[in-house]
Amino acid sequence: MKKGIKEIIAATFSIDLRSLAVLRIGLGLLVLADLLTRGADLSVWLSDDGVLPRDAVIDWIASDRWSLYFVSGSWVWSLLLFVLAGFTAIALILGFRTRWATLLSFVLLASLHNRAPMMLQGGDNLLLLLLFWSLFLPLGARLSMDAALVHPDLKPSRPIPNRYVSVATAAILLQVMAVYFFSAFLKSGDAWYQDGTAIYYALHLDDMATWFAHLWRDQHWLTVPLTRYVWWLELIGPLLIFSPWLRVPIRLLIMFAFISMEVGFIFNLHIGLFPFISILSILLFMPTETWNALERRFWPSAGAGWQMYYDQDCGFCLKMCWLIKTFLGLKKTPITPAQSDPEIAEILEREFSWVVVTPDGERLTKWSAMVGVFSASPWLKWLAPVLAWPTRLGNKVYDWVAVHRGEFGKWFTLLLPWRKAVLLPGLTWQIFAGGFLIYILAYNVSTIPNWRLPFISADHDTPYSYDFPSEWQGLKRVLRLDQKWDMFAPYPRRSDAYFVVPGILASGKIVDVYNATPEQPNFAKPEFLFDEKFKNYRWRKYTSRVAGKRYRSFLSNYGGYLCRRYNRAFGTEDPLTDFIVYRMVERTPAPGQTSRVNRYQIWRHWCEKKGPDKVTPALKAAGLI
Repeated sequence: MKKGIKEIIAATFSIDLRSLAVLRIGLGLLVLADLLTRGADLSVWLSDDGVLPRDAVIDWIASDRWSLYFVSGSWVWSLLLFVLAGFTAIALILGFRTRWATLLSFVLLASLHNRAPMMLQGGDNLLLLLLFWSLFLPLGARLSMDAALVHPDLKPSRPIPNRYVSVATAAILLQVMAVYFFSAFLKSGDAWYQDGTAIYYALHLDDMATWFAHLWRDQHWLTVPLTRYVWWLELIGPLLIFSPWLRVPIRLLIMFAFISMEVGFIFNLHIGLFPFISILSILLFMPTETWNALERRFWPSAGAGWQMYYDQDCGFCLKMCWLIKTFLGLKKTPITPAQSDPEIAEILEREFSWVVVTPDGERLTKWSAMVGVFSASPWLKWLAPVLAWPTRLGNKVYDWVAVHRGEFGKWFTLLLPWRKAVLLPGLTWQIFAGGFLIYILAYNVSTIPNWRLPFISADHDTPYSYDFPSEWQGLKRVLRLDQKWDMFAPYPRRSDAYFVVPGILASGKIVDVYNATPEQPNFAKPEFLFDEKFKNYRWRKYTSRVAGKRYRSFLSNYGGYLCRRYNRAFGTEDPLTDFIVYRMVERTPAPGQTSRVNRYQIWRHWCEKKGPDKVTPALKAAGLI
């Protein structure tokens, strides 16, 4: 292969190590955000006392699905796994033992997905897939504790270049674009290409739409061209972003198009973390040339003129200086033993402190030195005034750490030993990455029922499709590499829905069981359905699925949870005896038409023993139905 072709392929499928650092930090933050969202209802989703008991989930999912959450049905066990997942996410953010942090985050997130599959959406799959491919990438090569703790005397004479290319970089880039490319082929309904009404229908899903969507969703002069723009972007964008010609400008243009589309999702639809996960994945395409231009423009000489001095007899002190330099981005700031300068050495002995010298020659010690280096940081300088405020407290903390630096040194030696170099994934890792890439691409191809674009007439009725071998399915399930990118495909839903759950107390009073209040339920559809009916997008996804035939077996668990929740809060003297779960459905009208809300009874539940229907007569007597 000619050298020029090799260079073109390398440039096309390379990822800048700074982009991988952004990916690592973003993954950690998104995992934390996901844990916080789920954690508000931890016992509901992840204990046998909630809506998804382990036995019901294990009976429902495939036998080769696994989860650490299956070990116990106690919320305490789930909380312990949550805490562990939180610590591994923080380790990922800091780049501490990055490979292990990535592996643990993947295992814990896969366990979480298998434990509560009914709330999952495409964004959850993408987040897990990004963690999976990250196992084959050097996420800790930049802006990490792993990189900071490469011993100064052992650093390679030639630093690792920022542009990094491997089989794994090609795999994760192709994975990111697969989300859009295969989604375009799955969007085969007339609403996307022929009619251009897909965005109109998507924004009329009131169980997802934001208040902003209400402002413009009936402007057909805008929604129709935007619909076709989104479809063409998802089809053509993944091809153009890999263009070797005009690589940098075209790549930046397509990145901007995809990110602006995801920002539009954030403002118009309540779909949780999905757009943020997608934006993070798109940032992997940032060219090295752009990173270099940003550095020249915004922090060309970060830390220049500053100097950090440490006690050469204190290994802990040297490590702290390197960690500070790395995370504050002070690439031009030298770290020097204080004993090399008699005047600095005298200050160190007198103040029992590290010394930081400013470009103006001012010598800072203790907490003032910390404030100083923060003020020199290109991206954390905004914290300097905040840190300067509690200077007296900061000096006390510094003195305490200095007095106990021997103990800290022992812990640092154990937990943060010096490293010889940042290790890059070897040949074995790349071979595995290549095998998984072929496997994943083959599976994605099999998800398309007919490889025919809507503007191409069919010559015969036989669909162009590929069947994924059944004997290969097990690997996908075990590793939870699920992916079918059918968001709003083949067309957006044509109806939205919400629950109304009226119940009867022992005294005969009608109460609102869905909202767990002793008031009568309101059957009327709210103007902003999501805000008034769903605690978060996880609850919307759960209630939309539990009403379907595939998940109908979980309705009894949901009913039991509603009984326990209401009676714990209000049922000491007048308990809830039974209730009906109604699903209120409004079909989205075609442009210019109207619709009405229909009521469907999907579940009848008795909290103790089965008896006569007291709810329906009471509702009729009260004029509620």
